[in-house]
Amino acid sequence: MSIRAVVIDDDQDTLDLFCDLLATHDIHVVGKGYNGKEAVFLFQKLKPDVVFLDVSMPVYDGLYALEKLERLILMQ
Repeated sequence: MSIRAVVIDDDQDTLDLFCDLLATHDIHVVGKGYNGKEAVFLFQKLKPDVVFLDVSMPVYDGLYALEKLERLILMQ
């Protein structure tokens, strides 16, 4: 059973490179996003084992997502 991950980064090249790196370590990327709002949506929809999150992003940054994800996890 491989680890299921969501990867969030506003830079497309970084996102692709990081996903490729994860794949070499048998980590299955089930979702990709470009801001904190998408991170929250993908977490709720896909229920990954782990979320890799860029902190510095325009509009909805990683800290926004982290706060929302923490609330969702605590509510479970």
